[in-house]
Amino acid sequence: MKAILIIQSIMMSFVILFFVVLGNNFSVYSLIYAAFLLFCFARMTFLEQKKKGSGMKYRRLCLSLYAVFFCIGFINELIVSRGSMAITNEAFSNAELPFCHITIPQVLAPFVITKNIVFPARITGHYAAVAGMLCIWFMFTVTLGRGWCSWVCFYGGWDQGFASIAKKPKINLLSKNREIREFQFGFFAFIVLGSLGAMAAIYCEWFCPFKLVTEYQPFDSIPAIIGGIIFIGLFVALVIVLPLLTKRRTQCSMLCPFGAFASLTDRFSAFRVKIDTDKCKGCLKCAKSCPFGAIDITTIREKKGKPEITCAKCGECMGVCSENAISYDFRFTKKCGRPAPSTKIGKAVQAFLDPALLFRFAAFSFFVVMSGSFSVKSMELIVSFITA
Repeated sequence: MKAILIIQSIMMSFVILFFVVLGNNFSVYSLIYAAFLLFCFARMTFLEQKKKGSGMKYRRLCLSLYAVFFCIGFINELIVSRGSMAITNEAFSNAELPFCHITIPQVLAPFVITKNIVFPARITGHYAAVAGMLCIWFMFTVTLGRGWCSWVCFYGGWDQGFASIAKKPKINLLSKNREIREFQFGFFAFIVLGSLGAMAAIYCEWFCPFKLVTEYQPFDSIPAIIGGIIFIGLFVALVIVLPLLTKRRTQCSMLCPFGAFASLTDRFSAFRVKIDTDKCKGCLKCAKSCPFGAIDITTIREKKGKPEITCAKCGECMGVCSENAISYDFRFTKKCGRPAPSTKIGKAVQAFLDPALLFRFAAFSFFVVMSGSFSVKSMELIVSFITA
């Protein structure tokens, strides 16, 4: 198994070399970031082999750091191109706004009816164009599924970072998990129907808390000022305060329409999380540790054998399970199973195709691809600012 882990680390080094180092023209900062990524992946991989979940601190570190780097790089792009973070009339009329993944579920229903994208973004030929983001969405849907939220999402890293600060939650939401999920899907339905009725992405206009660290409407009217108060309040409450108090990804599990959408499309992904009900002793440590509220008391007591629909495959539950009853698995093995190999070669192949190893490799590869450019650019900006 150790040889397989070394091979995976070597393979990841090539992924990092191509998308980070070569993608940034062998800059000094790209080499530093590449070394950091390879260190985190290697530590995560070998620690996970010793104890499931023990390497997840590197996932949390990478995602939280990427959230900060993304916003620094994104804000710099806005200031360079527009002169400020505010959305200009020119950018709006020329359909030059970046199309992020959270917009996808809001534009689908209007697109079916009007055959138009009700968001001022270019289809192709522009930074964060619609076609490019849809391709990325399709690729991670069939691989990570909602694992995007815990491994790649450059917005979710903010509440991941704040949720990781406290050692213990001051507010226990375990008994409210079902109600929180119902609220998220109810809000998702509201956003989809509202976007269809208004023929606009209403979450982006009124509810997105991340406008505080990306782009926003200029405060030049009463509705714009009200919208500003709303998204500032949501950022403080759902991204900072509640994660600190609950150790939960509250914005991701309560408000984000893309999270709800990804939960629905997760059934098309290659990986799942399973709970071995024979090994499970019902201690509920997994339910208490889940940052997405995807494991309830009833999930364990009714021996459902899997988390609830909002599971984001973060692996936190695996780290606290003393019985090793929770693990990654291929979704298709739920029906057909995996035959036991009878030869040494077969055993080696099965070890190499271990779903936990493949999932972490795929998830971290996605993270490398998405974070490489923004993180290196942000490192350059930070150093330039300090030394200026």
